[in-house]
Amino acid sequence: MKGLVKNEPLIVLADEDLSHIDFHQQVLSESGYWLRSVATPAKLTTILEQHPVNILVLNIDFKFEGGESLSAAVKRIRLLSTCKDTRIILTSDVFSQEKKQAAYRSGASDFLTYPIAPDELYLKMETHLVAGARKGISGALSRSFNLLSEMNMALYPLVATAVSCTQMLKQTSLSNKQSVYVESISGAMKRASVIGDNLRDFEELSVGSIALENTPFDLGQLLESLRDYFVGEAESRSVELLFSVPLDVPRSLVGDPDRLRRILLNLISEAIVIGGGCPIILSINAGTLSESSVTLEFAVHQNITDDASPCDDLDELAERAAMAMSELDESLNLLIACYLIEKMGGEIHQEAGSEDSGVYFNLELQVAKVSTDKSFAVPVDLRGLRVLVVDDNPSSIAVHSAIISSLGFHCESAIDVDSAFHAIEEGYLDLDGEPFDLVLLDWHMPGKKGFHLLEKLQSDMTPEQIPLVIVISAFDRAVIEKDRGNGKIDGYLHKPISASVMFDTMMEVLGENLPKTHSRVLAAQGKSNAVTVSGGGKRILVVDDMSINQQIAKEVLISNDFQVDVAESGREAVVKVCPAPELYDAILMDLEMPDMNGLEATRIIRETADRESLPIFALTAHTMERDRQRCLDAGMNDHVSKPLDADILLQKLAVYLGLTVTSKCHSAPDGIGQKEEYEYVDISDGIKRVMGNETLYFKLLSDFVHQARSQENQVCALIESGKLTEAADNAHTVAGSAGNLSVIALRNSAKQLQNALLALEDHQASLSQFRRDVDNAIKEIGNILLKRSNVALSTVHAQSDETKAQGNAGGSPKTGNGFRERLILLESQIMTQDMMAIDNYYQMLVDFCDMASKLKPVGDKLIELDYPQALIALKTFKTEQNLSTETTEEGGASHAG
Repeated sequence: MKGLVKNEPLIVLADEDLSHIDFHQQVLSESGYWLRSVATPAKLTTILEQHPVNILVLNIDFKFEGGESLSAAVKRIRLLSTCKDTRIILTSDVFSQEKKQAAYRSGASDFLTYPIAPDELYLKMETHLVAGARKGISGALSRSFNLLSEMNMALYPLVATAVSCTQMLKQTSLSNKQSVYVESISGAMKRASVIGDNLRDFEELSVGSIALENTPFDLGQLLESLRDYFVGEAESRSVELLFSVPLDVPRSLVGDPDRLRRILLNLISEAIVIGGGCPIILSINAGTLSESSVTLEFAVHQNITDDASPCDDLDELAERAAMAMSELDESLNLLIACYLIEKMGGEIHQEAGSEDSGVYFNLELQVAKVSTDKSFAVPVDLRGLRVLVVDDNPSSIAVHSAIISSLGFHCESAIDVDSAFHAIEEGYLDLDGEPFDLVLLDWHMPGKKGFHLLEKLQSDMTPEQIPLVIVISAFDRAVIEKDRGNGKIDGYLHKPISASVMFDTMMEVLGENLPKTHSRVLAAQGKSNAVTVSGGGKRILVVDDMSINQQIAKEVLISNDFQVDVAESGREAVVKVCPAPELYDAILMDLEMPDMNGLEATRIIRETADRESLPIFALTAHTMERDRQRCLDAGMNDHVSKPLDADILLQKLAVYLGLTVTSKCHSAPDGIGQKEEYEYVDISDGIKRVMGNETLYFKLLSDFVHQARSQENQVCALIESGKLTEAADNAHTVAGSAGNLSVIALRNSAKQLQNALLALEDHQASLSQFRRDVDNAIKEIGNILLKRSNVALSTVHAQSDETKAQGNAGGSPKTGNGFRERLILLESQIMTQDMMAIDNYYQMLVDFCDMASKLKPVGDKLIELDYPQALIALKTFKTEQNLSTETTEEGGASHAG
């Protein structure tokens, strides 16, 4: 043995057990190794700093200074210049799987358990010395693969030619048997190509000459290539492969897509073999995100649900991945995957607190400056649709439900055909329920299959009751078409499914069947404006800092088949548009915004997009000729005046985008606006502005109550501090929101105040009128919302002015009957979970303003629709105000004290 070891390589033994030290000295020192033994952390550090160390034999229970953990100690040792290439062998008196995994996770090259036979110790030392003291692929191991590398270089063009010929053959007329043969050849050639790429990388790694690419790529396309590769293998091994990649993970990245794909191919291939038929999940989540980069957390694992039982099917994969980094695993797949992760700056790690076996690693990748990420925004009219996922695999349900819920749909699940049909049927029979609009149906389940559900729907339900169905399957579409019989299928998804493909398929299916799936759209179409346009999915960017204005513009556009994206400032619009102006077909740009106004934003955008390719429309209440000219000079194509007139907006979009305008004459909307006219609010005109969507209009009115009061206070505070220009801007904002909701009188007084402030005139009269109109408009909106809840409150409203007068005279308004009766109503609404409780609360803030701060906890919970907590907050309020339950319920008795 002594003759095989030259230059007396240094081995350091760190162990407090004297018997271990004696054993190593006897076996190694007498055989020509230079062995240094230490028993204290201080002495270990001294030796490691003084000499280049070939091998460090470290007891896993060695106590480092300050209670330093094993992983931290190993990392610190690796930072020493003398230990950069040191092979670290961990030893233990007792074997356990946990200790073995901890050893490899800490970065050790090997793990031994006492007692160790002398021959075994000789073999281990020889293996690690011959493998090389430097970190990386060893020269000796590399030389053993030289012949394979040369063969690979010769075979590589032959495999590429075979792949090309197979693809051409697929385009010819083939019999069924020939098609099967060609698919088998194609799959074999794909696998051969990956093996060849692995060998080529192995050769480059062995000589340290590997060069990583740095090119833009699309993560969604990479996932699709993975799906194509594993379709046949997963099906043949009866393995369910899932992709769990949330929609918030950036898709437009910069890096080495080919090697990232190969890392995932190699890990998943090993997982399929090791897992023995268990589901395999590829999870990718976004970690730290900056303007230029993102840290992606990758996992090839088994579980996705929190309530699933612990799984250990992939424990071997995790263990062998750790061993591959120590060059002791026989799998070229794992060896290449682990070293590529390291070369790309990543790290394999153990998921903290996870009972889910598998391989976890992270990579930092650049985010493409010119992003091609598409918007995954679901139109407002589709949000809230009910989707049923039918699948027998809990992990599959969890992955698909997470994507569906993130899009704004209401998602439920069923694990078999019978429970799925029961849920669909109940949606129609239950008076309090809602029918399902879409079903995502796994085609191959134990027991009854997907076609059984289709048959049951066809035989037991009317065509109007049958929801849309998207089939999810690993089988070829032709197989499904053959089995489905008379059942209707609206779309197909092939496993494993990426979130992007699921979004596209759902939008396509729902878009084609929108009148059937969303009854409110039909109602809205019956109450829409005289002008309609088929937007054809063209994407419009709405730039406005007011949420009310955003929602109204979105309702008009989405109802006319446009896609809508929103920016809340000019600066945000620049960030969205300039990197990729081709993503948008037109921009609606508000002029008055904080941070960067619309004119500045337009000038910057025009540096990358001209008027013909990207029309920009000013949304402005400024209608003077000089104002229009300012917009044109900044680069805008045209303007649309506020408050927004949907007919004019649609007509101008049609002219600039080459769309067809359809003129229709619809009946006026039904509802409260036709029964009673109001002084401040024109309900009929307001509903028309949101394309007949009454629910949205009254929600916006409810939101406006709080916003108007807050903006009024802000205007007054700015005027008191002498900031008249800023006060004018805020008055302009109130005017815009009021105009869009057809609160005409308040819009006019807000405009008058704005003009007075800008002209530096005496603004006191305008301010007083503005404040009176805010109060009266809020009162009127409160009445409208309360009457819409079908509650008779005439007595309460008749008493409210008297109650407030008593309060102003020094009495407490809470002692009046008006407050007590309103409190009775509020409590009743909360107990019955009536959504109009929030509107009652808003009106109470107006009529009993001195109680606003005390009632706020109640309102906060009502806004969140948390009725149980709102009831608790209301009872707390009553207790603090000495309003007993009996007092409130009786309605007239005064409380004691």
